[in-house]
Amino acid sequence: MKNIGDFSAFLRDQVNLNKTRLESLETKALAVQNFISQQWEVKVEQYEKQGSWSHGTIIKPPGTKGFDADLLVFVEPHLSWSAADYIESLYRTFKGSGVYGEKVSRQTRCVTIEYANDFTLDVVPCVLRLGGLLGQDICNRKKDDFEATDGRGFADWWHRQCSFAVGSSMKEAVRLLKYMRDVKGNFSVKSVLLTTLIGQQVSFIDQSRQTLCDTPTALKVVMDRLDDYLQSQNTMPEVSNPALAKEILTRNWDDQQYQNFREKINTYRRWIDEAYDETDAQVSINKWRDVFGEDFGADVVKQQARSISSGYMNAIRARIGGNPFVSGQVLSLEVLRSIPANLTWIKRLRLKTERTATVVIRATLHGTRQGPPIGRLESGKVVRKSQELLFEATNPMGIPFSEHDFKVRWRIVNTDPDDLLSASELRGGLYKSDPHGKRWETAKYRGVHWVEAFLIRNRDNVCCGQSDRFFVAVE
Repeated sequence: MKNIGDFSAFLRDQVNLNKTRLESLETKALAVQNFISQQWEVKVEQYEKQGSWSHGTIIKPPGTKGFDADLLVFVEPHLSWSAADYIESLYRTFKGSGVYGEKVSRQTRCVTIEYANDFTLDVVPCVLRLGGLLGQDICNRKKDDFEATDGRGFADWWHRQCSFAVGSSMKEAVRLLKYMRDVKGNFSVKSVLLTTLIGQQVSFIDQSRQTLCDTPTALKVVMDRLDDYLQSQNTMPEVSNPALAKEILTRNWDDQQYQNFREKINTYRRWIDEAYDETDAQVSINKWRDVFGEDFGADVVKQQARSISSGYMNAIRARIGGNPFVSGQVLSLEVLRSIPANLTWIKRLRLKTERTATVVIRATLHGTRQGPPIGRLESGKVVRKSQELLFEATNPMGIPFSEHDFKVRWRIVNTDPDDLLSASELRGGLYKSDPHGKRWETAKYRGVHWVEAFLIRNRDNVCCGQSDRFFVAVE
């Protein structure tokens, strides 16, 4: 399903750079422009936004990282200067300033102003040959060489490609793919190269047919076409700036990075197709969460979590009466097992399965992490908040599995959203052992939660066994 409302919320809350930070970027960039015009010895013809900022594809950085923005400074040639001189001179100008001196650094092709915990502004000198009629060159400081570019031409090309789609669906598709790249962290591709590869997948025919009618559809279409293109290219193709053929955008890529990118796009293309084609709304959200992570469909997930929580609370009260969450009490496993095991926020196991081993979870209760156990923990037992829990996966005889032959992954599922700050805190994914075959967790949130252990064979990544759900209730 398209889940258009969920995509809109996800873009607004998680992907798009918020208005306040964009306004801060605009304000600080204007101050930088005024400083350069007044202090730099080179004659500036014009300033232009560059890259994602100009293309409308800038995104919110993951976690506490800052974002990057590019400012192109078009200048007249300084006849006695080499390429490196432009970077060095601009760097010295900023370095001598009381405002920018502690914020500035120089890179290969730009001078960078860093605004701590917010963003970095890359100031890129671009030399106009005969006012631009003979071309534009950016400056490579390390090679001391000029490199032809055409940022304006690229931006014009990109905006034309976007016009073939309905609304801003092409720009939003690129933002989503950049977000996926940053969240997954398992493939690398520069934003300008990714934008080029996506833009090359559409044409005026899409406009007449309204093929790219909304954001999820545009995402599916461009991913399908991009994967088809990449699968036809067994070795890394040469991708150029569509506005300047001699500017090679794959110059900083190698074939190993390309092959990994090709493989991941093929995988995520299939995941996106599955999510888009799924007819069940809840299952579709679950599949989109595989693609984009635990923050997709947050409102739907929280709503289902509240419903699940209310249901099992009522069932437990009906069984025992009074307050069901008293430390040391053991809740009915019959009631706890009635909680659905296929909740929206639980990620699917994307592994080949061969259930040949029996996996049992044993657990102990601790006052502090790594501290001595204060008691054995059985499934369904109520514990106090902030207590530490250690889970271990063994065979039925209590013998741990060989680290040489197997790894153990843990599914951690929370069900009560009352104390949660975000839908991602409901968990539902697979987590590594630490140490081998064991997993520490903190009793952080009130309600019923569970743990499952998956035994995965090292030599072929096949899941050989899955434990029953081990329930933990927190008072």
